This record gives sequence, C-alpha cells and structure tokens, in this order.
Amino acid sequence: MKVKKLLSLILAGVMMLGLLAACTGGQTQQSQAPAQSQAAEPAESKAAEPADDGKTYTINLGHTMSTAHPRHVALLEFEKYVEEKTNGKVQIELHPAGVLGSEPEMQESMRMGTLEAFVGGPFDTISTKLNLFLMPFFFDNQEALMRAAKDEQVLSIISEDAEANGLKVLAIGDGGARQITNSKRRIVTPADMKGLKLRTPSIEAITYCMQTLGANYISMPLADVYMALKNGTVDGQENPIATIYDQKLHEVQPYILYVNYQYHPEVMTMNAKFFNDLPAEYQQVLTDGAWLFVETENKLSLENAEARLQEMKDAGCDVYTPTNEERQAFIDACAPVYDHFVNELKYFTQEELDLVKSLAEGK
Repeated sequence: MKVKKLLSLILAGVMMLGLLAACTGGQTQQSQAPAQSQAAEPAESKAAEPADDGKTYTINLGHTMSTAHPRHVALLEFEKYVEEKTNGKVQIELHPAGVLGSEPEMQESMRMGTLEAFVGGPFDTISTKLNLFLMPFFFDNQEALMRAAKDEQVLSIISEDAEANGLKVLAIGDGGARQITNSKRRIVTPADMKGLKLRTPSIEAITYCMQTLGANYISMPLADVYMALKNGTVDGQENPIATIYDQKLHEVQPYILYVNYQYHPEVMTMNAKFFNDLPAEYQQVLTDGAWLFVETENKLSLENAEARLQEMKDAGCDVYTPTNEERQAFIDACAPVYDHFVNELKYFTQEELDLVKSLAEGK
C-alpha cells in the first residue's frame, strides 16, 4: 500500500509538470466547443501487435471517489479481471480520492498521455454527445439508462466524437440519479429553488438546469464542497446519494429533495493512442473488463443508494420525495434545457435526442 501511495505521488508530480508545460506553451484555444478542439488530434488506429509480444503494460487509472464508494469497489473487480485475463501482462494501478488532481486535471492529463485511464466527468471534453444522457428527467430508472448506454448506434455516435478528442470510451454505466440538498428549507416546488446558492460541477447540463429552476450556481471541485457547505459559502449542492454519503455532505445538509432529476453516465475512458497501440487481445480484455466494471457498479449503486438514504433519514435529514404532480412541475420548468442543447449549443441533433428518448422509453 505504501508503494502504491508513493507511485501515486510520483505520478501526480509528473502530471502536474505536464499540465504546467501545456499551460505555458502553444497557442490559446479560441474554440468554445470542446469536442472540436484542435489540441486533441484523432488517434490513428494501428495494426495490433501479438499478445505474446513479451511486453508488460501499466495502466494508471484515476478518479475522485473514496475507496469505499461503489465506483472504486467496482474498479477493484476491473483490476482483478484485467490482470488475470492477461496473465499479469497488463497491470492496473488505481488512484482514488483525487490524489492525481481534480477531474478536469486528470482528464487533461489523460488526453496528453501522462495518465492512461480515467473514470468520471466532465463530459463535454470527452464528447458533447454524452450530454444526450444528461437531459433532465430523461430516464425513469437505471434500466432505462442502460438501454441507451448499451445501444450500438448510441455508442458509435459517442465513440466517434470521443476519438476525435483523442479519447477511447470503453464503457458507459450508471453514474447515479442526482438529488438536490440544501441547508435552508424543504424544496417542494421549483419556486423553492429561487435564490439558493448551489454548488455544481462545471457541467453545462447541470448549471443550466439549476439556472432554469431559479437557483444560483457556483462551480467548484468536489473536494472543496464539504467546507463550502459548512461555512455557508454555498447553501446546497446536487449529487447522487452515494456521493452525498461518501463525501459526508448530509452532515451539513439537513434538507434532501429526492427527485432523480438527472441520471448521469459513468464513463470509463482511456487515452486513445495508448489503447490503439495495445495488442488486440488486450484491447478486448480491457473492453470486457470495463463492462464488468459497469455491471458491478450498477448493482452496488442501487444497493448503496437505498441503504445510505435510510441512514441519512435515521440521522435526522429531512428527505422529501415529491408527488407525481409536484415532480411534473419540475419537469415542465426544465423543458428549456432541451432546446438549449439542440438549437443553441448544437451539441446533438433532435434526431439523436429522439433516438435516446425512444430507447429510454423502451420503444
């Protein structure tokens, strides 16, 4: 364990040097659409080497959740599967709890090639098409999300866009249904959101949704949220139950609106050049392992959310589940978000949105 911690510190230093070099060199990007960034050239496919080439490959994978979170527990299964199936020729080094930096920092390091793999967001810089999953009140449950996540056409749309950004999408799972918490009052209607200062990640689908509901938002790294809530810098935040519990946010957030306003994808990505340079057999093992990770975390997340929510209630949190009529008011208030992404940002087409919607509805 001490060796792995040391390796994490060394890798973090290397990544920081790479990020500093990127910040001090080159031209400033002018494009506002991350998926069209010229900094990430499409990865060229390379003829696969034989799996018995004698090489050993190390994949450093970073994420921001603790070792108790379903994400990390499922990643341990991914690690075990890959190392066993490759007879130790592919070694997975997991770096949890943000030891390699924030999510945007790790994602940029992966794009630069100083980090091989990553699980998490933000999503726009992987593929703007991932916003198809982020539309408010789009999925009724995990099963509905996974119908879209496993669809070959949807995967192709997202994967091609990600490859243009130098990234390989290995698998997409359920990142959790998101709830809204705050320290001021019980939220029953959209009007109760007005004026609240909410922390959000720097994800457009979240920030625009919060604005549409009448709240003010402040974006900050997850690691800073607990203290910001405790000292009153912000009134509330939004996250899945597993993350709220993992980060102990319920300790300083007495009111929880259990509304499932968004289901986020859980995306495992890898530097595309690194992946494409691997022997074909190892590519398949990693892909299969990624879907095993998804299956494992999906199951753990459902079990975890139910148990953790009860613990929050037992601890005295006011957990409010809106009636169907009250929930419809939130759905109606968020309707402009769809038009914003299709017609203003043009992150995806109406046809692509309709495809995911039909899959979500089981058609």
